[in-house]
Amino acid sequence: MTRYWKLALCALVPAVLALGCNDWLTGDKLTTNPNNPTTASRDNLLTGVQTGQTVLQTGDLARLFAMWMQQMAGTDRQYVSLGVYSYDEDAFSPDWTAIYTGGGLVDIRALQTQALAAGDTAYAGVGLVLEALTMGTAADIWGDIPYSEAITDVLQPKLDPQQQVYAMVQTKLDSALIDMTCASPTCVGPGAVDLWYDGDLSKWTELAHTLKARFYMHVAERDPANYALALAQTDSGISAPANDLTTFHSDIPQEQNIWYQFMVKQRQGYMSAGAFLVDLMKSQNDPRLTDYFAPVAGSGIIGAPPNTSGNFSQLAPDVRGAPSFRQPLVTFAENQLIQAEAALQTGNQGVADAAFTAERTAFGLTGKSGVTLQDIINEKYIALFQNGIEVWNDYKRTCLPAITPAQSGGVPRRLLYPLSAERNANPNIPPPEQQPAANWNDPNPCP
Repeated sequence: MTRYWKLALCALVPAVLALGCNDWLTGDKLTTNPNNPTTASRDNLLTGVQTGQTVLQTGDLARLFAMWMQQMAGTDRQYVSLGVYSYDEDAFSPDWTAIYTGGGLVDIRALQTQALAAGDTAYAGVGLVLEALTMGTAADIWGDIPYSEAITDVLQPKLDPQQQVYAMVQTKLDSALIDMTCASPTCVGPGAVDLWYDGDLSKWTELAHTLKARFYMHVAERDPANYALALAQTDSGISAPANDLTTFHSDIPQEQNIWYQFMVKQRQGYMSAGAFLVDLMKSQNDPRLTDYFAPVAGSGIIGAPPNTSGNFSQLAPDVRGAPSFRQPLVTFAENQLIQAEAALQTGNQGVADAAFTAERTAFGLTGKSGVTLQDIINEKYIALFQNGIEVWNDYKRTCLPAITPAQSGGVPRRLLYPLSAERNANPNIPPPEQQPAANWNDPNPCP
């Protein structure tokens, strides 16, 4: 059965098709349009949430941070400016909106409510994982955000401190891990409607542990005790590449990889391979380079430095740039490299070496003994290609990889709150000149 419908709006089949001719035109059938439903089932909501998360995690923000981290480069029009940190308040308003509506927190909470009403605690647990991923990502980017008063009767929600948001995210994940163990006959979970894991709750459980590790790492610069907390989660995290969280895509136009849609169908030449990533991979003879990028005719694979236009390598059309390529969001590679970094920071070199080697071996590469923080973050920088949000988080924590920022002030450490999507209507949002240069979890600027 094709999944074509799963990334499109789910249309309801008119009830008349399932009935005979006797007395069907009665009651609310005269006043209710079956093709314009006022409520959505939890399955419909899950499809909408996963579609919305795909856009949020692999769209504008992923491209922006990939450029800031020089995995990619802006090489035409406004993307040249974006690549050198020039953007206005409203550049990412749609992404802020997506945190809350259009597959964001509103729909996630509705999914959880419906699942609990049906006695399907396991399904609700999946919803909690989705909430943690969504709100944790928002906190990573903007720091203090509306959360405790969001999706309530409060019209102008307060900003919750970033540290409080992270604590709430960890609580959601703890609850999810309990809920997904539900053995009641009503706890069936999402099943095949689940675009990401086909309803496999064991994979959702592993994902929850890796997300806990991720968000502990995001506060470790502020409090190094979080390295041990992250390390403790990784043993139960994503255990193999087959369990990676990846987006759902196909060759059908409505389901195509968003990077492909942007770089091939819509904005050819706006972005190209980044020189720093290309040069790093060439220096290590990394075979993944040809999976990532295509050669320029007669010149091989060429990366662009920031603030440059010209003819540079694009995504490899048969792999990372393919319309059906499933973009990785949270992976075995990330889990192992969190384990490696957390072990190194807590004084366990042997565990760090083993985790680093396990991640490299999964790609058919050789491991290493005596790994350093630079080894680990450089490998993560390569392995998490196109996951620009997380690479940017790593950089803010470690100041690695050792890129030369595109401007003398350094890589921006947070995004501005959007004007039209929030600040215009919510006086709790400060104007740009009163917003912090960095979030609470990032106390130490990089050179």
